[in-house]
Amino acid sequence: MPLCAYPAEEQRMPASVVLSMKHELQRIFDDVPADESRSRLEPYRELILRMRRQGRTYHRIRKVLADKCGVTVAYATLYEFIQTRSRPRKTEDEPQPQTMAVLAQTTAQPAAGTYTKLSPEEAAAQRAVIKALRNKPAVVHTEDRPVFVYDPDKPLTNKQN
Repeated sequence: MPLCAYPAEEQRMPASVVLSMKHELQRIFDDVPADESRSRLEPYRELILRMRRQGRTYHRIRKVLADKCGVTVAYATLYEFIQTRSRPRKTEDEPQPQTMAVLAQTTAQPAAGTYTKLSPEEAAAQRAVIKALRNKPAVVHTEDRPVFVYDPDKPLTNKQN
């Protein structure tokens, strides 16, 4: 029986056939060689990402790659390579928006002249709170009563007094 053939709805395969097919499919999967990287920057991935984390510019990284590694790439190529590989991968659903207390906790003012980098979870919580605040409706005044009363025979008077 071929591996890719679908049985008719009326016919049911015995469990032993299903198990042997699963083992056969697993064997085929294991025999397929891993894909090679399509980017010529992949061998220098750690170097590139480390330099970027240290604050080096894309132009500086390009220069180091050209001088030390003999690899010349366009600025846009290097930019895309770094952007796609430095993003954290989504493995779970996005976290739910947090309350204002989380924002207050994550944005506590450090001592002057110091900078503490937020963890990915704290940064995500901070972005969620900021997004919730941006989507909050603006305050709308329901009273449309005039502040001043105009009478041509009298000067303007403030109605709130």
